[in-house]
Amino acid sequence: MSDVLNVGEFKVNFIRKKRVKNAKLKITKDNQISLVAPLIYPKFMAEIFINENLEWLRKKSKENLKFMLPKGKTKLLGKIYELKFDENVKSTQILDDIIMAKNEKEFLKFKKELAKAKFSKIIEIYQPLIGKNVNRLVIRDMKTRWGSCNSKKGYINLALNLVEKSPELIEYVILHELTHLLFPHHQKSFYDYIKNIMPDYKDRDKRLRN
Repeated sequence: MSDVLNVGEFKVNFIRKKRVKNAKLKITKDNQISLVAPLIYPKFMAEIFINENLEWLRKKSKENLKFMLPKGKTKLLGKIYELKFDENVKSTQILDDIIMAKNEKEFLKFKKELAKAKFSKIIEIYQPLIGKNVNRLVIRDMKTRWGSCNSKKGYINLALNLVEKSPELIEYVILHELTHLLFPHHQKSFYDYIKNIMPDYKDRDKRLRN
């Protein structure tokens, strides 16, 4: 069950779920805001909750704007490109600092194909160091995390927008998720294993968060 609430200058996607116990306000890197709350949480309480956190939303929104790309720009593998659409273009191409695509749909298709190729190649490199096989790789639109892992089934999920990051940051996220095949937690042993393979993982993690 979901509604859109207009509070202050923000539009908030109000989502009520059966298994949620407490209200939680979230804002993504592209300033999409949502309030996830218990199923019986009333709308007026949601508006009060959002009002109480308006200053926090303004602060986070302002921070996000510093990293958002101007209109007509896109980023792939850490490099910023000018994105142009032309119905006469048969296939999406990268020409120096310009990406030419037929339309947005075709560019998205190209982006997904690039992500699959890049992510799969990195998995092939790091998988032998883990000693576990990835049984399925899923690339999808994920707003709140870069990846996730089902250690029992050997499934790895990665965010499509991860392909916008530089290769070394993509490597870190993939190694992080692969390590969960061995350690389904975030205890010291998990990070020690990552450090043994990638000594500078803390620096990469900091860059990813910033």
